[in-house]
Amino acid sequence: MRSPSGNYASWIEWLDAFGRGVDLPPDHLAPITDALGPHQQERLFRHVSEAFTQRQKRWADAMRRDQALLLVDPSRASAALAVMQVNARNMLTPLRHLTENTKLPEALRTSLREALETTVRSAQRSLEDSVRQTPAELQAAVRTNSLLAALTRPQFSPPPAGRPMGRRVIF
Repeated sequence: MRSPSGNYASWIEWLDAFGRGVDLPPDHLAPITDALGPHQQERLFRHVSEAFTQRQKRWADAMRRDQALLLVDPSRASAALAVMQVNARNMLTPLRHLTENTKLPEALRTSLREALETTVRSAQRSLEDSVRQTPAELQAAVRTNSLLAALTRPQFSPPPAGRPMGRRVIF
């Protein structure tokens, strides 16, 4: 069993990677408990918040980049918008998983979940507002591919690392 300071260091390392957009498996992380002590717990909660905010910012930046690309070819905007929204929902999966991580205290998970919901609802409203004066097809694409689905619907997960993709060739 790891010592509390070892648990703290493991969390910090994992959170730093998470904030940079790297999805490491959280299996080795110990639950955050009072064994860490109030000062380490407070610092760790701050790290969780910072990593969550960094990851949300990465998501928002990707959304803005993708939205800018929609302006390049308006004739294909509907299809491009659907792809953009699917990508955005998939990028939200790690954030949603953090809000569901039972190794975090319930109050922290609730706070993160509420922050994520606020961000996603705001982004969806913004998308809907931006297509209000566009053809009905584009408006329907925004509603059909709603970002809000990322808050509840399980997303596609890639196979575990090390497993080859595709068919195996046998000679």
